[in-house]
Amino acid sequence: MLVLFYRAVHLQQYMNKNKFEDVLIDIFSDLNVNNFQVEYSIKKFFLCGGEINIANEKTPSFRDRFMRHTAQSYDSIYNAIVLAESFKDYFKENVYTDLLVFERDIANIATLVIIILESPGALVELGMFCNKTDLYKKLIIVANQKHTEHEDSFIYLGPLEYIRRKDPTSVAEYPWNDSVQKNDYDSLEDLCSVINDKIEKYPSSERLKVDNSGHISFLISEIITLCYPILIGEIELIFLALEIEISISQIQRSLYLLNKIGVISSRKYGTSYKFYYPLIKDKKTVRFGGTKSGRKVDSLTLRMAINQSFINETDQLSGRRVNVLKLINSSLLVTV
Repeated sequence: MLVLFYRAVHLQQYMNKNKFEDVLIDIFSDLNVNNFQVEYSIKKFFLCGGEINIANEKTPSFRDRFMRHTAQSYDSIYNAIVLAESFKDYFKENVYTDLLVFERDIANIATLVIIILESPGALVELGMFCNKTDLYKKLIIVANQKHTEHEDSFIYLGPLEYIRRKDPTSVAEYPWNDSVQKNDYDSLEDLCSVINDKIEKYPSSERLKVDNSGHISFLISEIITLCYPILIGEIELIFLALEIEISISQIQRSLYLLNKIGVISSRKYGTSYKFYYPLIKDKKTVRFGGTKSGRKVDSLTLRMAINQSFINETDQLSGRRVNVLKLINSSLLVTV
């Protein structure tokens, strides 16, 4: 009861502040979260491993050769890859203060986690994921056979073999030399086949689970696509209207990850306004299903209603939102 009372008071603070927020409350208060379906329409592969230096003719690692191979022959894999280095600033601005929470969120939002065991960082990743059995369905550990062919090796007897017993599709072994002259074409071809096989078995959709940080991120992505340009406080307002308990810090973490994997972006305007907008508009990440009143949700109609709530308004925030929308549309060549 205290939670419901808090929500009512908090929502009342927003009511009549501006038409945009009133419309958001009206729309999302009528949605039934139990009908929400996460759509795995955007594929992203988190890739960890050895050094990458595309500019160098001599390849420094198996991961480097994998990147080159997919760029030449497997666009669908290459375009889905997100390098571990992309998240090297995760600790900035206190977005993440706990490495384990960071790793968990990465795994939840990624379609696949591919760890090539050829660097200290990759071994750390292996240690973090080896006990997360619920994530093995999206895990691929790539090991060098020269490290695993001896049954007394730590990797063979330790976490790698444990993961293999739980899910054989999560471990792939190939022979490669550290020498950059080694031709790994056959192994790279097979690894791409392993990835595609794993993707084929991946569910196309799943009922939204509010305790899954990946699902929350996909919901935020859909909210941004429907409501952009939108401020973080307005995203928080929508979660209040949906009666989903979520902290502002969790929203910030999701926004950080969605930005890093190329799903959303943001544009600052004025002194303190940061508006979020989608980079991938043609793929739904959450389907809302029916409303509480039994009506079918039409995203295009909702988008038009949200646009109308600020385009013709005269308050200062609406004016800023209109200006930002023009900048977004002109820079991305998209239409509302």
